[in-house]
Amino acid sequence: MQVPGSFSSHGSQIAHAANSSLVERPRMVRNLINLTALVLLALAGVRVSAQAPPGTPSPLMDRDKEFQMAVVSAPPEIREGAGVYVLEEHGFIKVRDSQNGFNCIVERRARHLSAMCYDAEGSTSTLQATLMRGGLLMKGTDPFEIEKKIDEAYRDGHLHAPQKTGIVYMLSTDENWHDQSSGGATVHVVPHIMVYAPYLKNSDIAVAKEQIFKTNRVWIQYEGRPDAYLIFSVGGTWGQP
Repeated sequence: MQVPGSFSSHGSQIAHAANSSLVERPRMVRNLINLTALVLLALAGVRVSAQAPPGTPSPLMDRDKEFQMAVVSAPPEIREGAGVYVLEEHGFIKVRDSQNGFNCIVERRARHLSAMCYDAEGSTSTLQATLMRGGLLMKGTDPFEIEKKIDEAYRDGHLHAPQKTGIVYMLSTDENWHDQSSGGATVHVVPHIMVYAPYLKNSDIAVAKEQIFKTNRVWIQYEGRPDAYLIFSVGGTWGQP
C-alpha cells in the first residue's frame, strides 16, 4: 500500500522530532547535574567562608604540638598528672584526665593563643569559659561576638567566677600578645602566674595604664570582669626541671 506523500512527510517530521528529543534529553540531564554540582559547591563555599573568612588562619593545630604546648605551661612537677584539652572540629575535647586537679589548655581568645594550666578552682570556673569560647569559635562566631556571649553566660549563671583564691600557670617562654589597649602592639609575654581576682580593677591597686605588662609590676588582666587576674611575672627558670 502506498503511503500518501503528505502523511509520509509528516511521519518523518515526527520521527525526527522524537530522535532530537532523545538526543537532547541526556544533554539536559548532564547540564542539570552540572548545575546542581555548582550550586552545592557554592553553598559549601559560603559555609566555609562563614566559619573562616579569607585570610583568617585556622584555629586548629597539630594535636601533638598542641598537647605539648599546653603541658609546658605548668611547672614540671604538675605536668605529668595534669589533664589536657585540645581543640577539634566542634570545640575542645579532653584527651587526658587530670590526676592532680590541674588542667592544661591552649586558650583561643581574641585571635590569640595562650597556653595555661588551671588549678582545681579554675577548672570548674574560668576554664569553662575557655571551653565555651572554643565551641563558639569552631562554629564560626566572630571573636568579639564570642565575648558578648561569654558575658551573657556569666550574667545568667551558666558561667561563674572563681569562688576562692587560686592559680593559673602560664610558664611558656614563647608567647606574644597583641595588646589592643596599645593599638594592637605586639608584646612578648614572659612566664608568669595568674591569681584569680574577680571584678578587680588596676585602679583598685594603684596600677597606672603605662605599668600594665611591666615585668616589675603586679597588674590586672581583664580588669573588672569575672575572670580578672592578678599577674605576677616569675621568669623562665620556674618552668625548668
